[in-house]
Amino acid sequence: MSTIQNLTIREISTSLSGNFSGGTYRVDSRGALLCRVELEDNFSTVVCLGNEFRYSDYLKSMITGVLKKIVVGQNILDNEALWHEMFKGFTPYIPQEDFVKAISIVDSALWVARAEYFNIPLWRLLGGANPSVPVIGIGGYYERARDPQGIEKECKEFQKAGLAGIKFKVGALSIEEDAERVLALREIAGENFRIVVDSNMAWTPSDALRFAELIKAVRPDWLEEPVHRKNVCNGLRDVRLKSGIAIGAGQSDPSVFDSFRLLTSGAVDVLNMTYNRGGGITAWRKLASAADLADVCMAQVGEPHISMHLIGSTSNGTYAEIYPEPERDPFWHELYPRKPEIQNGQISLPLTAGLGFSIDLDRAEKFAVEDWA
Repeated sequence: MSTIQNLTIREISTSLSGNFSGGTYRVDSRGALLCRVELEDNFSTVVCLGNEFRYSDYLKSMITGVLKKIVVGQNILDNEALWHEMFKGFTPYIPQEDFVKAISIVDSALWVARAEYFNIPLWRLLGGANPSVPVIGIGGYYERARDPQGIEKECKEFQKAGLAGIKFKVGALSIEEDAERVLALREIAGENFRIVVDSNMAWTPSDALRFAELIKAVRPDWLEEPVHRKNVCNGLRDVRLKSGIAIGAGQSDPSVFDSFRLLTSGAVDVLNMTYNRGGGITAWRKLASAADLADVCMAQVGEPHISMHLIGSTSNGTYAEIYPEPERDPFWHELYPRKPEIQNGQISLPLTAGLGFSIDLDRAEKFAVEDWA
């Protein structure tokens, strides 16, 4: 029996060597959790999970306390039972977002361990829909791509890296100025380069509609998070139905249950709830299955070592997403020396167990901010 013997975590963090500003936020640090899962027969695996600025003491205490007690001693195959048991603690009057993030880390670490233990590539264990997936880069940050010269430089770098397209940041300038940036991007990139436009919840529905009208000629794959939280489901649905442009959202949702409401309200064409915030890989797969029945596509922000497997696992996946600049995501660029290469806009998924490539724990040491617990 594949019994879970132990579960430990360790936070890693780094300051970024430059600012990265989107429509409603600025990133100056990168944090994640290393999670070690130990099974019987001296099996052990370590996976790096999460994409936050930092992790709270409450979140980490939930993992090393309540959640660890739930999973240790149990069969790693009992995925549904463990996921539902962990969510029994999802009650009012607790820090709910951190609680769901804690479940996300544990659930996802167990999935990677499960795939490694049974010698199956994670994407095949999760569904095995596609052996390769297209890859786009997250860019358009104002410090680098505010004007046509910066946009051209970034676009050429992304194309040289073999990427299929870009997720381009907007929302911090006027509607007209940001629209001009997107129009310039299309002219520079050419017709075959995929463009996703992301405002990070910057606008009212009326402003989002005005922006959508100005960029229609660009034919973006989708417009991501175009309205702020105030009336998100109705606002997204209005923009979707009136603009004629596909709408994506879910990244900022605090749980899979909130993202499911985007689906049931007809608000989106693309759901990009992140596994690391929504409830883990189990939650992402549940949402992907429901979305598939409704002809809604799935995305996953960043963390390509995980997202390539998620997107490849399901028939309604879109793109794996990476931060092409090492300064934006040093973990991806430094911790995985044997990661798959991107060629002609695609990444071939590993055929070996688990993620298919290992984390370099010696390199991870320089990012560690605490001991294992």
